[in-house]
Amino acid sequence: MRNCILFVLVVCIYVPASPATAQTEDFGIEDLSFISGTWQGEIFGGKADETWLPPRDGTMAGMFRLTWKDGRRLYEFLLIEETQEGKVEMAFRHFETGMQLWPKEIEGPNRFELVRAGRGTAVFDAPDSNQKPARMKFALASGGDELTVTVMSKDKTGNIDERFDVHYQRLER
Repeated sequence: MRNCILFVLVVCIYVPASPATAQTEDFGIEDLSFISGTWQGEIFGGKADETWLPPRDGTMAGMFRLTWKDGRRLYEFLLIEETQEGKVEMAFRHFETGMQLWPKEIEGPNRFELVRAGRGTAVFDAPDSNQKPARMKFALASGGDELTVTVMSKDKTGNIDERFDVHYQRLER
């Protein structure tokens, strides 16, 4: 047992940080330009559109629209900003038809911090462990015309209890 603990300590001390961690430290909002453009996909039986403006002056703005044939609609307004401390944060709010705010979000928008990034990938985690969703991941396919947005929620023990992917095709840059 003592040898096992000693091995873990040695590994923690001498193994360098992972490349993803190192990349995030030098990763700024300009590096998120891979999500800029207009994307279209399907989810929950409806058609989804997501559009992101390119980075400018430390900010990106986006919108998401989900519509169903039966007339239901859901919208998100999204914002990614660099803080004065150099962190990259994302926030969004949901709205229903007529710009009616989702009752779950009366207290404020969902907030996230960029925790991992690399070429064509960005992972945002919620600083509030009780927030749903708790994580959002953006991953660009190698050809550059497919984007997958993975949304995850966690239960009270920190385990992922809900996950869904939105697979988008690029409509325009």
